[in-house]
Amino acid sequence: MLRPDPHQSGLLTMAELNELLEIARNAGEPRTIDRSKIDFGGVDPLGLRQINFGLMDRVLPDLNNVTSHIRPYTLMAWAWRRVRHILERSKRPSALPEEMRDFVDRIEAIYAWSQFLVDPRADIPGAQAMRSMLDCAQYQFDGEEWAGRRNMRRYSTGFISPLNYGPSLRTMGWLVPVEGAAGIFQPDPSLDAVLDIFEKRFESELEHEAFSRFGRVTVKRADAERWGKLWALEKPRPAEAKAMFGRLGGERAAPARRKGVALIQAAFADLEDEEATYEDIRVRMADRAAVWRGPEDRPAAADEWRMVQIRQLFRLALESLFYWTIGRLLPGPLSTAQLAEAFLAALDEPALPDVAGAWILASKDTTNPVEHLRALQAALRDQSQLPPAIVAALALCLREAPSQAHPFENFDRLPLSRAKKEAETWRALSPARFVARIFEIWIMAQHAYWSVGRGLADARNKGKTILRLRIVMEEGGWTLTPGTTRQGNPPEPTPDRLETAISLLVECGRL
Repeated sequence: MLRPDPHQSGLLTMAELNELLEIARNAGEPRTIDRSKIDFGGVDPLGLRQINFGLMDRVLPDLNNVTSHIRPYTLMAWAWRRVRHILERSKRPSALPEEMRDFVDRIEAIYAWSQFLVDPRADIPGAQAMRSMLDCAQYQFDGEEWAGRRNMRRYSTGFISPLNYGPSLRTMGWLVPVEGAAGIFQPDPSLDAVLDIFEKRFESELEHEAFSRFGRVTVKRADAERWGKLWALEKPRPAEAKAMFGRLGGERAAPARRKGVALIQAAFADLEDEEATYEDIRVRMADRAAVWRGPEDRPAAADEWRMVQIRQLFRLALESLFYWTIGRLLPGPLSTAQLAEAFLAALDEPALPDVAGAWILASKDTTNPVEHLRALQAALRDQSQLPPAIVAALALCLREAPSQAHPFENFDRLPLSRAKKEAETWRALSPARFVARIFEIWIMAQHAYWSVGRGLADARNKGKTILRLRIVMEEGGWTLTPGTTRQGNPPEPTPDRLETAISLLVECGRL
């Protein structure tokens, strides 16, 4: 029986339960509490997505789906070097940490402002958040408005945000934490020559107070627009490109990422097509060696990448089945057997084998998993084809499932190795009973476990949203929870960082 770690699942530990009981015992009288906002847990309804990220970290670690340009790395390294310059020029031994962070945040905000003034569609985060600044004749970096904007950008839309360039600025070695000073950084000293070249384009502007002092400053829109053309986002200098490649896939890169970048380059070379798209490269990276023009040129990292796509396919197939189930339950409750019968009827196959071992577990499919992903996405738009696409996807995933889970694959997130072992124990079942097990264990139980666990975790952390079940059991069978009146948005594949890696390689001149 599954016994999850309560700290990972969001369930209450005994100590936390005792704490709640103690609070209840000591309460002198009833009190009102804020009304909880009930919302649907639709982002990760089965708790399967974290394993995707773990697998991606084995091929393209330290990247995310935003880090697609070189210039933000250079800018942030230069901004922290500029902090040191101001201190040295003013002969101040030090400054308050908040003064230094405020200066760097200001440089980053001015840069974003300048790029959106030049091109409102600039490929950097925060377009909506910066919209109110685009019509300003000038902006004062001080006071409550700036403090609110600055703090919001630090944690959401700014380059330094954990959601954007922040993590890779550190892990790829552009910024080095200053020992004993939380949140304070300095650029890697080896980048000095690169930062000198970057600064050369606008050195005549450096006496502006925005670049030369801490504290309150005012920047005119005309100045920001002029600077935007001097440090354009998509025009890194050759020195910047060289420094980036060294950290992305060269001598300074983490070994796993170096292998992943080499795989991208090898796949592009094997395609022998200068017009190859992201999707073309993604498919070739996941192809078996026999499909490559030069099978001997297929790097070993391709096996890891194929497993990323297999796990992606498994997750999308089960979330698609969850989505299909909600649609089937909209008219009213159904039992597990009725759901399984409706699913098999939708396959439109004249006759199925007597047992699952001769059906879904007997697949000889060697198709590229990316092709199955595309078929699933198409079927989600035309749901009459969804059940056959789900069966085909699950058949490939179970066929290629590893025998052992990776260390980062928590048992309660349904690693493929666990799914394979469970499916093998159902081998002698009829297709209807096999599908019924999938509904009950991989869909209903997983959904209940993660909805309840995440809801408890959010409540324990004083969150304002309690994620709740979409499907529950009642006397008439499985039914939708009150308020569920539509199927919702179909699931989508998790972005796998390939586009950002390719974008950086193109800017590096290496693809």
